[in-house]
Amino acid sequence: MTWDELVAAARDISWIAYLATTDTSGRPHVAPVSPGFTEYTVWFGSRGSSSKVRNIRGNPAVAFHWPVGSGSGPGELFLRGTATVHDSSEARHRLWTEANLPYDPAGFFQSPDNPDLVFVETAVEYGSLLGPDFVRDVWRPAHTPRD
Repeated sequence: MTWDELVAAARDISWIAYLATTDTSGRPHVAPVSPGFTEYTVWFGSRGSSSKVRNIRGNPAVAFHWPVGSGSGPGELFLRGTATVHDSSEARHRLWTEANLPYDPAGFFQSPDNPDLVFVETAVEYGSLLGPDFVRDVWRPAHTPRD
């Protein structure tokens, strides 16, 4: 499976994914996000005061899940990686368009001058697509050791 096939599957399933994080005590948290994609990277915007961002600051290991939809979609997609929070004014202005989000961020965050806006970058380390025929395709970047 290629990175482009993985991104196409995510977009075909839904513009919404579920993000799993844990707090510093290990308690899980799941929240919907609307991710954008660049090469080997998943992005989303959020409020810096949110539980998901607080959790990522304490433990950057995250997972995304696009569940099986109705109809003849490509299947169920799962990604895992390490997240980094970008919260500087420079980052907010640069990533306002470069994060490649599937929506206009002004509808949620008004402008890149919003001091509570952060962008979260996830370096994807593993991806799998379980197709409708129950065959799993796996993606890993060449530099990541297999687990």
